[in-house]
Amino acid sequence: MLTPQQQELCRSGLERLHRPILPLVRLAGMLYLTGPFADLEALLAELAEPVETGGVFYQDPRSLLAPYLEAMRPFERLKNPREPARIIVDANLQAADQFTALDGWVSQNVLTRELEEINSLLCGPCKCTLCCTGPAPGAAQDFFEIPVTEDEISLFPLDRIDTPESRRAAPEEEPPLENDGTPFYRQPIALYHWHTGWSMILPRQSRCPHLDPASGGCRIYPRRPDVCRRPQIFPYMLERNPELDREYDDRLLPAFVMRGKLLAVWDCPYVRQFQQEIGTYAQRCGLEPIFKENKA
Repeated sequence: MLTPQQQELCRSGLERLHRPILPLVRLAGMLYLTGPFADLEALLAELAEPVETGGVFYQDPRSLLAPYLEAMRPFERLKNPREPARIIVDANLQAADQFTALDGWVSQNVLTRELEEINSLLCGPCKCTLCCTGPAPGAAQDFFEIPVTEDEISLFPLDRIDTPESRRAAPEEEPPLENDGTPFYRQPIALYHWHTGWSMILPRQSRCPHLDPASGGCRIYPRRPDVCRRPQIFPYMLERNPELDREYDDRLLPAFVMRGKLLAVWDCPYVRQFQQEIGTYAQRCGLEPIFKENKA
């Protein structure tokens, strides 16, 4: 459990959980679609008064929505039809109608941005190193994977394993990738180029090279990778499914399945502490909260 002082330091993050932006985004989307607005900017110009929706009060909707304007931009497709950019299907793998598909895409991107900020506000005060260390002795996992982009690998002064064999493999595949006759997860911490992209592999009892063991803080916190900015609460509105990708006018459209869930990692101290608040956030966003243990 968090100390009273830590809980107080989490106050700004909790305030964001109590007032999710997605209900306001959806209301704005409906107002745009049913009103005489040429674009979303025209709508925002009219949102000068406080708004209440879904049991949440928004004092200044225009300012609150402004940072999410680009994430909301797909709503404009309904008034200005364009070529499809992706395929979105429901849980039964049936094509979603256009509004549902756009709402799912907008929701995923809005939630991703908002939860990145909320996670950062909640994570710092906890001084938790869960995301930065490999499995403990006796844990079920042999390693912990931290996906990174190609632009981010230069942040880590680690050996890079980039071979034809690694590019054909994936971390969870059996038999595991071997390096000098030893499974990769029994090697020292390193960066691996898999067929899905790059990731840092933390074997048992290892830690990220940027974790300061004395303070429990990150030495590159302002420049940390994207995945580190979305620690333990993240949206599962859509799930990527490459098997459903389809050709369209000589283009391959990526496919996604609607899930409508919010995932929270139960190992995390602030997830345990604020389970009720996270559940309320999910409910107000129309999502099913799923609390899942990551490191067993």
